Amino acid sequence: MKVDSQIWFEQAEEHYRDAEFCLNGARYGLSLYSYHQALEKIFKAAIVEFIHKIPPKSHKLDFLLKETELTVNNSRWYEELAIITQHFWRVRYPDIRLTKTYSSKEKIKLIVINFHKIYLWVKNKLINI
Repeated sequence: MKVDSQIWFEQAEEHYRDAEFCLNGARYGLSLYSYHQALEKIFKAAIVEFIHKIPPKSHKLDFLLKETELTVNNSRWYEELAIITQHFWRVRYPDIRLTKTYSSKEKIKLIVINFHKIYLWVKNKLINI
């Protein structure tokens, strides 16, 4: 892996560990924030590694996945990533949250499952170069 890709990758892994720690500590909103950051940074690692360009300054995960130019066999992932991005904004900005709360593992279970599938898929692409 290129040096610049490795930097993004290591940050992604750190956010992944933070997300798991927060999830296990019942800090569900913060875990979603960290899961989002992990995906954002692993996508940026893939952009640097495979496309050889500076990644765009964007938090939109569906957009960033497209920028990686990786062949995605599951088109639903773009919808799932858009949903994860919405949760990121809700956690980051309380005025956007409205009535959405993250009070249990059960409430965020599907988001976490979707995160893991996509994150591990991209991680596999990066470490098996």
